[in-house]
Amino acid sequence: MCRWLVLGVLLALTGCSTPGAFFSEVEGPVFSAQSVSPDQVLVVLYRPQSQWADEELEAPGLFVNNQLAGALPSNGYLVLELEPAVYRVEMRRPLAGSYWTLLAEGPFDFNRIASFELNPEVGEVYYLRYDELNPPPKVSQRGGVGEGPLQLVDADVALEELPPTKRVQARQKVAASDELERKQEGFWRKVGRALDKIGI
Repeated sequence: MCRWLVLGVLLALTGCSTPGAFFSEVEGPVFSAQSVSPDQVLVVLYRPQSQWADEELEAPGLFVNNQLAGALPSNGYLVLELEPAVYRVEMRRPLAGSYWTLLAEGPFDFNRIASFELNPEVGEVYYLRYDELNPPPKVSQRGGVGEGPLQLVDADVALEELPPTKRVQARQKVAASDELERKQEGFWRKVGRALDKIGI
């Protein structure tokens, strides 16, 4: 009985995440140029198609200021409108339907892919490229923003790679927030300080 209950819970959790390209291709419209208003910031996150990404069972999720903004399967793109502010951008890989954010920033944070702060300028378009296999063809002129497979690229690189990609979800507005740090970060710091005091 207990085995069936555990199996049922795992199956239910798996249904909570966004399926990867292994189950179905992205069906949205292909990429078209995006306009930005002078008082907003536009972030276009895209993922070039690759065999690795095509065989993925669950798509990685994009978190902006600790809130899930969307998932990014192979050959897909997302467009986010941001208010002027500093944002924490993070990619997390799901496991059994969950991004396990409760464990984030702790010693058991095993599904974080990339995490960095983005301090965008108003009226600009930023292109973030996510690719586990191939680094961007050239480094962004704006400087080294990004971590691991999630990198800021210049418009010329992005606009060359974006045309075959398809929209994953409708354009989304993200409000500014002061919550750049997760609540559990403080918890894990306290645990670390306590362990330091007792010599562990």
